Amino acid sequence: MGASALAACAAPGATPSGPQTAQTSQTSPAGQAVNPAAGQPAGAQSARAQPTTRATGSTSSTSSNARAPAAATPAPSLTGGVPVKVRRGTITESVKVLGRVASAQEADLYFKTTGRLRGLFTESGQMVHAGDVLAELETGDLATKVGKAQADVENARIKLEQARAKAVIPDTSSEEAAVAKAQIDLDQAKLQLEKLRSGALDSDLASAQAAVEAARTNLQKARSDLAQKQSDLAAKQASLEQLLAGPTPADVAKAQADVEAARAKLQQASSGPRPEDVQAAQLRVEQAKLKLQQLRNTPPASPEDIANAQLAVQQAQANLDKARADTSGSPAQREAAVRAAELALQTAKNNLEKLQNQQPSPWDIRQAEEAVASAENDLAKLQHTPPYDAQSAQIAYDQAVAKLAALQRPPSDDDLAALRAQIDSLQHAVEGAQAAVPSAAAALAAAEAKLAALQNGPNSFDLSDAESKVQTAQAALDQARAKLDAKRSTIGISQATSSYDVQLLEKALQAAQITLQTVQQQYDDARIVAPFDGKITKVNGKPGDNINAFTPVISISSPSQLLVQAQVADADIPKLAVGEQALITLDVFPGQVLKGTVIVLPSSVVTQQGVVSDKTVKIAVDWTRPGAEVGMSARVQINVQQKDGVLIVPKSAVRTVGKRTFVEYLDGNVKRSRNVEVGIVSDQDAEIVSGLEEGMTVIAGA
Repeated sequence: MGASALAACAAPGATPSGPQTAQTSQTSPAGQAVNPAAGQPAGAQSARAQPTTRATGSTSSTSSNARAPAAATPAPSLTGGVPVKVRRGTITESVKVLGRVASAQEADLYFKTTGRLRGLFTESGQMVHAGDVLAELETGDLATKVGKAQADVENARIKLEQARAKAVIPDTSSEEAAVAKAQIDLDQAKLQLEKLRSGALDSDLASAQAAVEAARTNLQKARSDLAQKQSDLAAKQASLEQLLAGPTPADVAKAQADVEAARAKLQQASSGPRPEDVQAAQLRVEQAKLKLQQLRNTPPASPEDIANAQLAVQQAQANLDKARADTSGSPAQREAAVRAAELALQTAKNNLEKLQNQQPSPWDIRQAEEAVASAENDLAKLQHTPPYDAQSAQIAYDQAVAKLAALQRPPSDDDLAALRAQIDSLQHAVEGAQAAVPSAAAALAAAEAKLAALQNGPNSFDLSDAESKVQTAQAALDQARAKLDAKRSTIGISQATSSYDVQLLEKALQAAQITLQTVQQQYDDARIVAPFDGKITKVNGKPGDNINAFTPVISISSPSQLLVQAQVADADIPKLAVGEQALITLDVFPGQVLKGTVIVLPSSVVTQQGVVSDKTVKIAVDWTRPGAEVGMSARVQINVQQKDGVLIVPKSAVRTVGKRTFVEYLDGNVKRSRNVEVGIVSDQDAEIVSGLEEGMTVIAGA
């Protein structure tokens, strides 16, 4: 919707001038078309003014002064205009610009040092890979210096490693770890002996019982898995038999019914939405608005209720502390009392949190607002069915026809092979599940045996064996400590080598590494390497040229991440916002509309020439088809504002003289003028904020 000048007419009695183009027909609220005037004589139309003009083709909005009283004029001569009814409807303001396909990943490559260009190893339009050397300056003997510095670093490292290998390393970590492990083994053996002497604890019995239940559950699961896999195998085998036998009449009938249903949906999409669908969408909008109003009107909890809930939490916490400190009764009774107190505390906390959250949160209100916006969007979409709905219905119909044709064809060898492969895989899975059942049964028997042993208590053999393990663990600990003392003594006697030579060699290695980094950096600064896979878009210079440091030599773009860039006029920049939707057409794909989203707004950038205003808008595109390339021209329409249910008149009906904005209307057979306030303006229509009422007849320019 490109911008054009709003028609402006002089006050009644002014001398008309200038030709007037023919006005397209408008539709009145009653659905009756009003034909425009076939033409007009020269000088029949009043002078026109243009309040706002944009080179980018965007629509504009215009505001008027306060309403002036209507002025009576002589009986109108409609040769200079067309009578049109003021109506309510939807108007959209958009920004139309020209753009081009660009890469989201672009870079200007340059040398970091000044020198003579020795080689240029790429050309414009060539595809390169990350790490490829693209250009190189004359470096003299830098390559030789880099190799020598690398060799010096390696020699210094070898000498340092040799010196360190000669030194005695005071490492007793393995002996200390052995002592720690022996101590842990002794503690565990003593603990096991003590547990046997004191008998099984309630927690041990509960753990053993839980292990039995877990093992029993695992056995049931293994049997269930086996049954499920056997069922899946039988189903796949039945599918193979069914595939070999061909489709049944019922399958063919269902596919034919799907084709008929898809044909019906295609016809419905082509003929537009039904009135009952529009009414249902309007009802959903009202319901969403009602829910939002209920959330906003929900009263908050009173301070007295919150204070009582906080007091209940404190009382429950005190009861829990008392239950934990109570030592009377059996362990089971104490544990039950603690659990009851914990449950009461959690209930009190939940009641307090519920009261604190009784008032709906901003997030709840935000969700309700989004639900209203979504319902309104669904209603608008239903009232203005996009052309791609019919395309989607056509695709669904074609898919249903293809599915019916595939069902009527005999199965291919590939289909049979894939199904047989699935059957083989399921047979192996069944064998594995069959093997898991005996293993789970053995685990259950072991868990039951352990539980029985705990319930029967230890015998004399178990006690004797536990005492023997304690003695063995004590002997192992004594032996580990003796080995640790011997190792420390050996290290103290043999550690006499000085670390002075090692320090000198470390410094020599550091100096060699610094030298290598210096010459390597000089060598890298004299080369240009591709930072990523991409396409060369520009090459400057030729071998033998003197190139200054940081002067762009090569430009590269990645073709894998494409977007659309467009230049926007200064007047349209404040209207844009990140996330606004755009419709894009490429000149090479006429008639195909792509969807996009604004991701980067115009801004100021710092260059070598200073701060420069960048008026570029970047739009991410949903590329639904291949073939787009960097540099292709694009036409972009960004929808920045839409209003529903507003008063609308033809744009040519709005006139401007000086600071006055008005329209001419018919009062019976008398033509009068009235000041108006204009909102947003599209290619053909203008929003009237104030000054007119619905149903009035205004005079639009021919």
